Amino acid sequence: MIPQIQIQAFKNHQNLNVIIEALVQEFAPLHIYQFAEITNKDKRKSVFCAIHEEEQRIYYLLMITRGSVVDENTVQAFLDRYNLAKVIIHVCGQETVLKSLEHCGGYFARVIGKGKLFYQGVGTECYDGFSLPNPKKQLGRAIVHWRKRREMAKGFFAAAEQAMEVGNEHVGLFLLHHVTEQACMGLIYVFMDYQVESRNLERLLYLCACFSNRPFQHFLGTVENEALLKIMIKSFSEARYDDTFSLENHSIYRFSELVESFLKLANTLCEERFRVLQVEVDQVKVLKGATKND
Repeated sequence: MIPQIQIQAFKNHQNLNVIIEALVQEFAPLHIYQFAEITNKDKRKSVFCAIHEEEQRIYYLLMITRGSVVDENTVQAFLDRYNLAKVIIHVCGQETVLKSLEHCGGYFARVIGKGKLFYQGVGTECYDGFSLPNPKKQLGRAIVHWRKRREMAKGFFAAAEQAMEVGNEHVGLFLLHHVTEQACMGLIYVFMDYQVESRNLERLLYLCACFSNRPFQHFLGTVENEALLKIMIKSFSEARYDDTFSLENHSIYRFSELVESFLKLANTLCEERFRVLQVEVDQVKVLKGATKND
């Protein structure tokens, strides 16, 4: 049975409208929200080449389903077959969303409250009656979460250094993957209040781009770093099982430097975010004080 479609079409988003319709026909979701959009422009004017203008858009979607039977990786693979636009999607069952909103979960509250509703299934109701998390509690959770992730990342990095010292380069690279993974997961929780489960480094870096381009640029800003990232991504599966896996003539210490500097960057970004959240906490205190005086 083909579901009835209520798609909110938006001008200048024709490609995304096509993708939304395909998602609806294939997976019959309850709601689809857009929570971020990034536009990258490349404009080149030179006497040595023709005028070149290129624009790439990256869309971030939350798709809410009736149950939890729809696998996120399956949906992402479905989207990756489209060359119309780059789309990063989060798939979640409605029960999980409602439970999070009931406990003032910041991620779903912000996506649903401030995001753009692209699709609503016929007969489904909008989410209401929820509130954003208490800033003080959010700050406390973010600090605790980051400290745990940073501790794990440092532990993996120390183990990677030991492996490299005895010549176990494949093991070292595998552990450096875990360092990067922990740092990305920590960043995403601190900025988005979202506990991500994916271990795909490219996907994690795209998610980080929702709040800062610096993690993305760190690994994908140069051709060399992008090549190192691709090898590190392959190491997660191939280094364990494939005897032919290779670092492709790159020094293991180049990977180490790249990951160590990323961990420092992640810590800097989190500290900056904590200061922003502290300002919000202080503002709430001032407002409460003014209310009492009234």
